[in-house]
Amino acid sequence: MLTTSLALLVVGFVVILAIELFNPETQAMSLSERLWSAYFQSATPRSAGFNTFEISSMLVASQFFIVILMFIGASSGGTGGGIKTNTFVVIILATLNTFRSGHQVHAFRRGIALETVMRALAVVVSSLLFIVLMTLILTMTEGIQDVQFMNVLFEVVSAFSTTGLSMGLTAELTEFGKLLMMITMFVGRLGPLALAFALTYQQHQSRVHYAEEQILVG
Repeated sequence: MLTTSLALLVVGFVVILAIELFNPETQAMSLSERLWSAYFQSATPRSAGFNTFEISSMLVASQFFIVILMFIGASSGGTGGGIKTNTFVVIILATLNTFRSGHQVHAFRRGIALETVMRALAVVVSSLLFIVLMTLILTMTEGIQDVQFMNVLFEVVSAFSTTGLSMGLTAELTEFGKLLMMITMFVGRLGPLALAFALTYQQHQSRVHYAEEQILVG
């Protein structure tokens, strides 16, 4: 958790600073203002949700990178939203382990249970599917044009991760659009996996075990 949080802060700071160097809106800022703003904007998408620089004035690349940071969110056990840093790093470790043809996902000389990996995968996939669904519905119901797509995606991910950042689209939504955003915040706060468990609480272990089959993927 600590390693991932530190890595996201450093990477976020470097990426946002590098991208915004080409933004005409930041040319009037001093070097210290750029450094502090880049650091603050790398931390706030996964925590407080405040901004010292207008999000809509940032370059699209920076906005998309902030979307990624909001999707990852805070760490497990905290009050922040997102899929959580622990979930993110477990998926990354599982992917790297697959590339190395390893038999066990591990970190810091400790193995990670397959059940944990599958739960992390379920959280990421269900979160992505929900965000895609909400974004698709909003683009249809709100009459969004292609130039506004990033605004919609940003608002949906911000609502899902309960971050609080906005590009100003929320106030312009219809009543139905605002209702969708409220549902997105509720689902994001509750958690897709927790919601799925709540809806299928009565579970039983199957006594049927099927023979394994090698399936071609990719």
